Amino acid sequence: MSIQLLLTFLSLVVIFLWHWLLKNKHSPVYQWPLLGMLPSLLFNLSTIHDFFTQALRRTGGTFLLKGPSFINADYILTSDPANINHIFNKNAANYDKGPDFKAIMEAVGDGIFNVEGESWKLQRKLLHSLLNNSEFEGHAMHILTQKMRSTLMPVLDRAASRNNNDELVDLQDVFKRFMFDNMCLLVLGFDPHYLPAVESDDGGRLPDSACGKAFEVLEEVALCRHIVPMCVWRLQQRLQIGMEWKFSRAWSTLDQLLYGSIKRRKQELATKHSVDNDVTKRDKLDLLTQILVMKDEDDIGDKNIIDKTSDKFLRDTTFTLVAAGRDSITAGLTWLIWCVANHPYVEKRILEELRQVMTTRLSSKIDGEERGGFFRNEELNKLVYLHATACETLRLYPPVPFEHKCAVESDVLPSGHTIRKEDKILFSIYTMARMEEIWGEDCMEFKPERWISDKGTILHFPSYKFMTFLTGARTCLGKNMSFKQVKSLASALLWNYKFELIDDGSSVRPAVSMMLFMKDGLKMRVSKRDH
Repeated sequence: MSIQLLLTFLSLVVIFLWHWLLKNKHSPVYQWPLLGMLPSLLFNLSTIHDFFTQALRRTGGTFLLKGPSFINADYILTSDPANINHIFNKNAANYDKGPDFKAIMEAVGDGIFNVEGESWKLQRKLLHSLLNNSEFEGHAMHILTQKMRSTLMPVLDRAASRNNNDELVDLQDVFKRFMFDNMCLLVLGFDPHYLPAVESDDGGRLPDSACGKAFEVLEEVALCRHIVPMCVWRLQQRLQIGMEWKFSRAWSTLDQLLYGSIKRRKQELATKHSVDNDVTKRDKLDLLTQILVMKDEDDIGDKNIIDKTSDKFLRDTTFTLVAAGRDSITAGLTWLIWCVANHPYVEKRILEELRQVMTTRLSSKIDGEERGGFFRNEELNKLVYLHATACETLRLYPPVPFEHKCAVESDVLPSGHTIRKEDKILFSIYTMARMEEIWGEDCMEFKPERWISDKGTILHFPSYKFMTFLTGARTCLGKNMSFKQVKSLASALLWNYKFELIDDGSSVRPAVSMMLFMKDGLKMRVSKRDH
């Protein structure tokens, strides 16, 4: 009897395993009993972007990412432009961020990236009025140029002067510090000097950047929260252990900076009003002050929905603006410098274009610095090949590699996949650049030329194919500003310095984060160009 039971049990095990193997035969990711695809995701976490790319290629661009069977942790993962166009444009009303996303990104608070409905509309109206005017754009570019002149260039000059000692510079770290200082000036009205203008006393070592590290912790944990079941990370959060302990400390660090800045600025404005009953135009240039001094007739809507003078709203808004500006420009610029260094012919064409612009400047006898390598706004508009290089960099290495949506009601995607109410959809923007169906057989190649028409102008692809700045109603408000800043920085850097890789570049890989930084930074040898 015992032998019969044993044989029956073994038969059931064999049947179960056979069924499991058949199910996995056509699955892009192994599904484990009870645990779904979670073990496979955790095992491949260090290369998650390429892991998803391989899986999406095998399935034609869309598949169900199964979580553990005992919790609701499934995702529809897609890189299909037709699905993206449907969700973001044609049926956008049926998709929002969903409650899980707000929990995952709780450090963002009620900023524009985390809200829906009327609150989102009012915030977008406010930010559009602040960001999209010529006075602000001029101020932003002025700050960028002055910061380049006072801190970024001196740091690179020192590195170039020590080049005989084979000193390497982590450009990603330098860019993070520079952009954090720049965004704090632009948004909060003060400079934290994470990239110092003068040589330090300890051999040039840069000071610790607590707030910069805090941003990185929040972004790393946010990506992990998309993969680890919520019940697990919520328990870690309650017990203050593991990654959630680091998350809480990082959140607190940034809140101290933001709430402290808001308090100081309110006090300064109150003092100015009490003394001269007016705030000078120069005092209004940073975005925090612009929001605080906004007149009633410029107000954005119902105070019952958002109170733009409350500390909480100001904290969430300034957090969003500082993070978005710092991270997107840093990531884009870092990958651009790396791509150019890996493709000498691209570097040669950019330098030829810059030299032509500089020659035109000299021949027209424009007043001001002639050979300083800071290109003016009207000159940046002429840098077509540099613009194409930026587009190609952002295509292959989008600063935000994922986007997230949740279905309000059931739906059917153009790919034929059924979406149930409250299903979560994850979009791999990183993978889209690596799909032949979207970009052709040469999709993996770095080719700025794909962005230039036969007439020598920039080609424009549908935003649901080039998703770096999103598409539809949530298209990034800072898109034009981002291009200007990246082109301004890249033109000055490439004109004044030569950046050499220390190897063939194969060791560079994306970090495990919500932002597509480089895992171990970008260490390069810097030398001055001799024009």
